[in-house]
Amino acid sequence: MTERIVFPDIEKTLVDYLSAELAALSDTAAVVTRVPDPAPARMVRVVRDDRKPRLDREDEQGQRGPHLILDRPRVQFECTDDSDDAAGLASVVRAILAGASPGYLGAVWCDYIAEAGVENDTDPATDAPRQVITADLTVRGSVLA
Repeated sequence: MTERIVFPDIEKTLVDYLSAELAALSDTAAVVTRVPDPAPARMVRVVRDDRKPRLDREDEQGQRGPHLILDRPRVQFECTDDSDDAAGLASVVRAILAGASPGYLGAVWCDYIAEAGVENDTDPATDAPRQVITADLTVRGSVLA
C-alpha cells in the first residue's frame, strides 16, 4: 500500500506567517483569506489559485500539482491600502517572501518560492489601488498516520 500524504492548508499557513512577519515590522496590515466587512484600511488577501497558468515546464509537460511528498501551490497576494500605498505594502510582502525559503513557514517546510510577478490591478468596484503578487511555492506534506 502506498503512503498517503497530507498537504498543509497553504492559505492559513501564509496568513499566520505573514501576520507574524508584518507585526514584527510594526506594520498594521491585516492578512486575510476573505475580505471582512468593513474592509481594513491596509490589507493583504491570500488566495490559492492553481488554475492561473504558469509559464514553466509544469504547464507545458502537464506536471502540475502534487508530486510525491511535495505540493506546488500557486498563491496570489492582493495588497490594498486606503492611503494609496498598495505598492509599498506589496514591496514589503515581496521582501518577506524572498527571504522565507528555504525554511519554515510556521510549522510547514517550504523548499522554494518563485515569484511570478506583480500586477497593478485597480479594484473595479471601488477604483482603489491594488497590487497583486503571484508566487509559486514548493511545500512538503506529511505522511498520514
